[in-house]
Amino acid sequence: MTSRCKSIGCIYPALNCCDFCEDCEHNRKIDQANEADKNLTLAQRYPQYYKPVGELTEIDVYAVHHLFNIQDPSGCLQHSSKKLLLSGVRTGGKSQYKDIKEARDTLTRWLQLNPEPVK
Repeated sequence: MTSRCKSIGCIYPALNCCDFCEDCEHNRKIDQANEADKNLTLAQRYPQYYKPVGELTEIDVYAVHHLFNIQDPSGCLQHSSKKLLLSGVRTGGKSQYKDIKEARDTLTRWLQLNPEPVK
């Protein structure tokens, strides 16, 4: 005889190996994983977005490109990133709108130079 799932309000039969039905057991595992994640920092959860900077007190846009290993012989990716990170605040007197438009145009050029491979 199959027993019923022990989750409150659930009417489905429990799995042979567990006290819960398949859905409730799955949700329980997700809840346990989420509980474990609460103790992690964002840098631990998403290490690709965080880079150690040691004892630095300041960093410039070029060092950011280096830390994130931006590799682009054309320079388009670095140029557009700099335009976005510093839009409207550099000494050239360009507005934020103009810098963002130029960043977009530079990324369009990168796409032209690097067409998507045919699969």
